[in-house]
Amino acid sequence: MSAAIARRLIAQATGPSAVTIWTWLVTAPIALTVMSGLQYVTGAPLAVVAVATVEHVAVGLLLIVLRLLLTIVPMVTRAEVVIVGFAMIGVLRPLLFLAAGAVLHIPVAAGDLGGRILINVVTTVAMFSLIAVAVQLVRDHVGVYRRLRSAQEASARDAERAAAGVLQLRHSAVDAVLEQLEEVTSDATIQGIHPTEAARLLRGLAEEVVRPASHRIYDEPIVSPGDGAVLDDAADVRPVPPREWLASVFGAMQAAPPLPLAVLFIILVLPFGIWQYGVLFMLPPLVCGFVVLVGGNTAMVPLVRRTPPALRLVVLLAGYGLVGVLLSTTSEFVVRLLGGDPELVWFEAATYWIVGCAVAFVASLTARVRRDQSELEAAIQANISAAAATRSALELERVALARLLHSGVQSELIASALALGSGSGEDASAELRDVVDKIRAELRAPRIEPEAADRIAALVESWGSAIPLRSSIGDIWDRLREPSRAEAVVDAISEGLANAVRHGDGTPVTLEVTPSASHGVAVRVVSGGVLSSARPGIGLRQLAEHGEVALRESAGRVELVVAIP
Repeated sequence: MSAAIARRLIAQATGPSAVTIWTWLVTAPIALTVMSGLQYVTGAPLAVVAVATVEHVAVGLLLIVLRLLLTIVPMVTRAEVVIVGFAMIGVLRPLLFLAAGAVLHIPVAAGDLGGRILINVVTTVAMFSLIAVAVQLVRDHVGVYRRLRSAQEASARDAERAAAGVLQLRHSAVDAVLEQLEEVTSDATIQGIHPTEAARLLRGLAEEVVRPASHRIYDEPIVSPGDGAVLDDAADVRPVPPREWLASVFGAMQAAPPLPLAVLFIILVLPFGIWQYGVLFMLPPLVCGFVVLVGGNTAMVPLVRRTPPALRLVVLLAGYGLVGVLLSTTSEFVVRLLGGDPELVWFEAATYWIVGCAVAFVASLTARVRRDQSELEAAIQANISAAAATRSALELERVALARLLHSGVQSELIASALALGSGSGEDASAELRDVVDKIRAELRAPRIEPEAADRIAALVESWGSAIPLRSSIGDIWDRLREPSRAEAVVDAISEGLANAVRHGDGTPVTLEVTPSASHGVAVRVVSGGVLSSARPGIGLRQLAEHGEVALRESAGRVELVVAIP
């Protein structure tokens, strides 16, 4: 076990989840095992249950006291206080057992009180710590899982909003203009209209309908479909249904690490073995049991991995139960072979089943938290990139529609008005109808993908309206004739500016796009802030497929350089 893993486990065991209701509930079965001293109770099974219940209630009160104490303990000494508190409860457990018997007037023998105290200290510290780690992991994973689901839902919502934004934009630019054109000209095309009046009508449409519409589309800010971020406020994140969360966890269960689990259990039973049999006598059964545990645990790893997700929990429960039975059978055989009394060795089967399943749960949840955290980071990065791409697409659509109305439709109306005004005849309704039909066809026609230069200009203009941006675009346009290179440059700019928002601190962002050797293009984005993760996100990994990517942090500045060949 590395030092980093040890520090993380200690932090989880002694952190906010050190003492919870689960600490008391999960250890309730231990109150009915030999570690609490039930073999020293004289009386019927109900007497044993009564003594154990009173003793465990007293342990619950001690846990409440420890939890209250932790609220005033400085953080620098919290870990020590938690471990000492666990150990003290272990010391008091046998004494509380005796006191419970005295209160209930049930005979309880003291036995080897020193040995019992040692056993309970080791067991209590180990079990309470393991429970604390598990509870903290559950809390961490629920938080990560909720944020992951929120990120995925946010992506879907942003996509819907983007589609709605495009439809709204097209409606205001195309449908609304066409409706007004047809409404104003419908009577004239039916009843007839003099060319001079038709010319005045067309010029009025150009000045009073099309021109304001183009300016409105170009000048008014577009409501962003989303920024790809995930809200931290718990009230804004949809709660995860318990069944969904349980299915996600139990479906990804894996076996516990074979050797650490065997070592942990040997440490747990070592005080009991020494107390029951002595150091020399216990060595053979201890070694044989350790071999059984390592072998059984090792067999569990591929067995669980090959099991369908829906059956993994069942296989884990049954598997560790079987390993526990093999352990107790081996211990009984070795103890009898050495001439000892194996009366109490079968408690190992139940205890190992609990410990094995608990460690497997902790190991599985640890792996699941890491995986979901990685997916969350990828989802957030993908959302940010998608939001930037959507904003850019909306911006391009807006610019294209504004240009179409201003330079296309308005010019067409004015040119037609001039032609009608200089023409002859008494009725220009047919010509007026032709103008409207031509404009309708022009507005309804699919638009061709803009050139790379237009896309880059739209990106710079879009982001420049959202963040303080200094941009410098070199003489790269001939090099963008290659479609794949042009696409990679646009993606690099989008990704770099999205990263600047993600890692930035609000200070100005610098964008430089310059020619590089061998007909390539280099994109450099510099912003204030710090990197939240040393591991590159999915956007950077995709960029790396098309060029060399360097992301580094120095003196409070983050620099992304993408060299595209």
